[in-house]
Amino acid sequence: MAEHVEKVMNDMVPELDDLRRKRIFNDEELRQVVKRRRDFEYLLQKTESKPQDYLSYIRYEVALECLRSRRSKALHWRKRTISDFAGLRRLHIIFERGVRKFKGDIRMWYQYVDFCLRSGSTKVMSRVLLRALKFHPREVHLWLLAADRELKCGHIKAARALLVRGLRFAPKSPKLWGEFLRLEVRVACHLRDVRDSPHAALDASSQNSAPAENPWAPARLLFRQALSRMASNPSACAAFLAQARSCLQEAQSEPGPADGLNEWAEEIRSALATHRPGLVEGVAWLDVPTDAAADLWELWWTCEVGSGSAWPPLVDDVANFAPATVLGQFASVLADCAAKGSDRSDTAGEALVKFAAASRASAVAETAVSVLKALQTCAEASSNERKDGKEAAEKAYQMLAQRAVKEHPQNGRLALISSEHSSSSPSLLKLGGRSLEPDDASAMMLLQGDSDAGSTTRQHVLEVALRSLAPGHDPHPMVSAHLSQALARGGTSAFQQACQESRQVAAKLWDFPRCRAQLLASALDAELRCCSMSMISTLASKPGLQAKALSEHFEELLRSLKDEDPAKPEWWIRYMNFVQSASSWNGGVVVNGLPTIMDLHWRAMRSVPDQAVYSEQAQRLLQQQSGGAC
Repeated sequence: MAEHVEKVMNDMVPELDDLRRKRIFNDEELRQVVKRRRDFEYLLQKTESKPQDYLSYIRYEVALECLRSRRSKALHWRKRTISDFAGLRRLHIIFERGVRKFKGDIRMWYQYVDFCLRSGSTKVMSRVLLRALKFHPREVHLWLLAADRELKCGHIKAARALLVRGLRFAPKSPKLWGEFLRLEVRVACHLRDVRDSPHAALDASSQNSAPAENPWAPARLLFRQALSRMASNPSACAAFLAQARSCLQEAQSEPGPADGLNEWAEEIRSALATHRPGLVEGVAWLDVPTDAAADLWELWWTCEVGSGSAWPPLVDDVANFAPATVLGQFASVLADCAAKGSDRSDTAGEALVKFAAASRASAVAETAVSVLKALQTCAEASSNERKDGKEAAEKAYQMLAQRAVKEHPQNGRLALISSEHSSSSPSLLKLGGRSLEPDDASAMMLLQGDSDAGSTTRQHVLEVALRSLAPGHDPHPMVSAHLSQALARGGTSAFQQACQESRQVAAKLWDFPRCRAQLLASALDAELRCCSMSMISTLASKPGLQAKALSEHFEELLRSLKDEDPAKPEWWIRYMNFVQSASSWNGGVVVNGLPTIMDLHWRAMRSVPDQAVYSEQAQRLLQQQSGGAC
């Protein structure tokens, strides 16, 4: 080990002499460089060395090389000497040693490739990519990088050979097939331009040669082979068809005759029509991922509209065969198209009205909400010149809303939408026990609110709303709605009463412990933020009254929170802050009935499993208290 390290250090002597001669580094700096390099070399010679050790050595050498380059420019050295090349060469040597020892670490290979790309070592990069592919032949990105490197060098045959080899190891990779297709499309465009040039026509006529074959034939053959390989993978089909359509659009945007290209466009259109989830037979297409299904259907209707088809004829296919997750997206696309004011706006609005009348538009509550939003957007975007379209959209909106509410009477969002066009408000009490979104439940609480209602009624409405909340949601919006109503109704006194009502409701939610803790936290947080000024005035006359009540609220909240709850350390800190603030409001004297900060600190240390979460802030509070005492 020592002999190898000393040999490596001796090889650095010419470089170090050159750096001293150029006065880029002084003697002390060079001694530090030698020391750091020797430490790294001994670290790499250990049998238990890690990839991170090589990367640390590389980071140091990169920083050193950047410093050398800046100082060399500042000293105006123009002639390049050994020190100008030694840093880059050493970095390559360290990377070579790293990938030789950790051949299976794909991240090390990617780091090496990225370094070659940034440093301009293109020839080394090509060799590194080929070596990486020997150990990681199924890594698709390495094949793509290697093929792209060959293309940039103008080696089309080599790039094609690399992509063919990559497809042997990953025959169902949509990225490889897509880049292979893009390559063939570029080659076809180039062959078409060469064939149609005047010089090529003169050469063909002078040699009496046969007419050239269709340049798009290889791309079309590759397209069919790719689809056959990925027929059992809907996600791969979606990704490949998206790339194929992108390649087609690039080819169509370039000037030149479209012979052969139109046939390929019809082939892609036919493939999109036959690869729609809901129409394709096969086990793999029975449960298509949501994103893949949405992409395939969107590709289909975009291609159909781009080919000259109108929107209304497409409605029947979407309404009858598309998955439920696609229906809302289709309605949104129609609304956006109708709002743009283009030539197809009228047909898009007509198609949206027709789609809203379909039975599947209201079969699922989420789909009905999406279609209703699309109809509202379409109606608002309709100008005065299109009054018929606006009236049709509004009528379809009302009919769909009525039908959806009848089919889903327990859905809160639909009840809210229906109430916007009727004089009656949705009854939250009738929706008890159903899963509601927090915003929907809050809106229904505001509609349900009555300034003359008693405390018992308000508590009942809040309890029903909390029990109707969908699992996993925070009840903070509903508590905010309840407290804001109180503030608007009677100011600070009504607000404090509403906070007390919230705590009384929390006592009834013994079977919903998480919701109960969140309710108590929301009420206490609002009381601390909104009643600070009134608390100061109360403490001035009756120091222990309000402070002791809030201390009890803190204790109740901390009892309801589990020790593993991530919010519990924060509430301990807030409790300690409150005690300190209450003492300052009382002239620095601890209010009777409140615990000391030290007591709270020790209780929190016993309660919180991860004490490091709040230790720093707790120590700061203790230091402030001891500093004030001194």
